[in-house]
Amino acid sequence: MKPRWWIIGVAGFLWGIVAAQAAIPIGRPLVRVGPHALIVRLSSSSHVVWRSFSLNDPARVVVDLHGVILPGSRALWPEHAAPLKDIRAFTHRNGMVRLVFDLTRKVPYAINSLPGGLTLSLATGGAPLSVPPAHPGPAAPAPADPVAAHVAPVSAPAAPPDIVIAVDPGHGGIDSGACGIDHICEKNVVLRIGRDLAALIDATPGFHAFMTRTGNYYVPLRERVTLAQEHHAAAFISIHANALPEPEGLDVRGAEVFMLSQHGVSREARWLAHSENAADRGGGPHFGTGGGFLHNILLNMTQNGTRRASYDLARDVLRALHTIGPVHVDHVEKANFMVLLSPTIPSILIETAFISNPHEALRLNSPAYDEQLAHAIWEGVMRDAPRLRARLGMAPGPRLYIVREGETLSGIAQRFHVSIAALRAANGLHGGILQAGVSLRIPSG
Repeated sequence: MKPRWWIIGVAGFLWGIVAAQAAIPIGRPLVRVGPHALIVRLSSSSHVVWRSFSLNDPARVVVDLHGVILPGSRALWPEHAAPLKDIRAFTHRNGMVRLVFDLTRKVPYAINSLPGGLTLSLATGGAPLSVPPAHPGPAAPAPADPVAAHVAPVSAPAAPPDIVIAVDPGHGGIDSGACGIDHICEKNVVLRIGRDLAALIDATPGFHAFMTRTGNYYVPLRERVTLAQEHHAAAFISIHANALPEPEGLDVRGAEVFMLSQHGVSREARWLAHSENAADRGGGPHFGTGGGFLHNILLNMTQNGTRRASYDLARDVLRALHTIGPVHVDHVEKANFMVLLSPTIPSILIETAFISNPHEALRLNSPAYDEQLAHAIWEGVMRDAPRLRARLGMAPGPRLYIVREGETLSGIAQRFHVSIAALRAANGLHGGILQAGVSLRIPSG
């Protein structure tokens, strides 16, 4: 049994041991609006022990978490929507972390423990929430505060049929990946990009992100594929930072996007795939060069259209990455990466930049540049969204765009070749100021 699952198993039964373990980092809450509920997702690298209760005057929901640490100073709380007014967090007694969700009014709420964190659902009208068991948190202690008896445990409504995107930050834990100048290591860079990308996906109506890892720990390559399959992912995006040996690696730059193949593979792609696959210390299927296991996977993909869907997604992401800087290769590349081996999920691997290049390593270590990369990848996914929806048998849906800091309505209209008037009409806009993080519907040209 893998160590991290051993920790999860113990956490479910022995409160004292959980408290003694190293604290689990939690990510910033991500807020998305559903048809009947406002959903707040709190990401973590493992299951956490928790309890909840509600208070009146003013209305609020309190969630106590044990064995966790709060996000660092860089993490910002999200924008809010009614009935959620604010989120406050602080360390309470005995090292417990307390989250207070301030509400505009008292509403039914639900908390569910899922792989990768907790979700708090706040009813916004429509279908009522149903009542679940009394203490949903695993092995939670008795409430210490008298007001904690006012527990309002209810279960979330059935989730809308969101399109799930698996976000896979490469490496992690004992596997640092490639490292560049000033000990800037791939595992840390791609985790930041992955978190930013997941936040953008979760902020997009009709989409939900699942991260194969949310902290600094190692997940075997085959398990990443399995997790994506278990979460019914519609697409799998593995994020990495490229590297080549010196002296070539000091000057080469730009992003690359890969799909799975055993044919037409360049020497550089073959070397890169061998390097990435070798990181899986648990071993794995042997690809070889003449078919066998990989040949059967590719045949399956050909029959169900996954290869074509992977290519379309890779091409759209590559085009979007081209808007923030030069790419290393201007076409979708092919390689036999083990992490792309799902026969049913369109899967791509993105080498965001060359961490072996000191200039690019410093850029990758910049949160602002990581956000740019995440936004470009997200934009590529949105370009491919109509095909993803069609593949899932869903209606086409609107094109969406999330506004970045400093962008103007005229600039976005020019970018998508639509009129400002059409943008205003599609989004009910009247003023001239756009707020960063707002999701815009892009009308047909």
